Amino acid sequence: MTEVITRNLVIKRHPKFKYQLVLCDEETGQSLSGQIDLKIESSGDDRAKITVTFDAWGAHGVRFEDEPRSK
Repeated sequence: MTEVITRNLVIKRHPKFKYQLVLCDEETGQSLSGQIDLKIESSGDDRAKITVTFDAWGAHGVRFEDEPRSK
């Protein structure tokens, strides 16, 4: 079984497009590969909801661990 390593994440403003948000590794400051959208929804007293959309199956997209990465 693969060891699970957790990392703290932070939301940053995109360095070139300040209106766009990106999810980044807190320790390295690098954005997570394959992100295509990040939205924050908040209403009233409820907790905010963050939705991140990732590209799937491409060179930088999300893949299953046991499948090879597409070129």
